[in-house]
Amino acid sequence: MPIPPSPQNRTYLQSWLAMPARTRLYISMGACIVGFTGILVSDFLEKTLVPPEKRTATSQSSSTPSEFS
Repeated sequence: MPIPPSPQNRTYLQSWLAMPARTRLYISMGACIVGFTGILVSDFLEKTLVPPEKRTATSQSSSTPSEFS
């Protein structure tokens, strides 16, 4: 049986696999919950906040000085 490397010489994958399965499951579930919550918040803000109208270059150049009086 090979001797596992010391914690200072492990790769991220080796460190991940060295953790108990339950701990890896909790970390993965936490990351999924954070991502799902971010999507829900983003969708909610997209529906409630209306972005301002963008002014295009054609609408600015076609305006005449009389429109601003």
